[in-house]
Amino acid sequence: MSVLAEANKRFIAEINNLLGKEVIVGLHNGEEYRGVLHAVDSQLNIILMNSITKSGNKYTKSLLISRYIVYINSVEREIDLRGFAKYAEKFFPGMVKYIEESNIVLISDKVRVSEIGIEGSGPLAERVKQIYEEFVRRQRGE
Repeated sequence: MSVLAEANKRFIAEINNLLGKEVIVGLHNGEEYRGVLHAVDSQLNIILMNSITKSGNKYTKSLLISRYIVYINSVEREIDLRGFAKYAEKFFPGMVKYIEESNIVLISDKVRVSEIGIEGSGPLAERVKQIYEEFVRRQRGE
């Protein structure tokens, strides 16, 4: 895989990691929108839900066209999933895989942990959820 193809793959993964998260979007005219990134297309047009502008206007849904967007900043503090993988390895030795290009952790190929949350069911998923919540609390200094 070429360096450019790898960079493009990472860019797409980063945009996908922002879905469902709160972001601030800056436009060419100086206006900013703060809301939850709901959708993005291949042209990087985006839809924000429950947004508020710097000037105080509130919108249930905002479609922002890519040619007017200057930046998209994540508001939420990211969880260090690579660090979580190392932490989880203490509880599940030999069962944890960190997949860098998509920033996910797989545990026993049955439970998937991403910035969106935990996907899976059963006792293993419940235990992973407890460990993840403990890890997040420690990261945030709670």
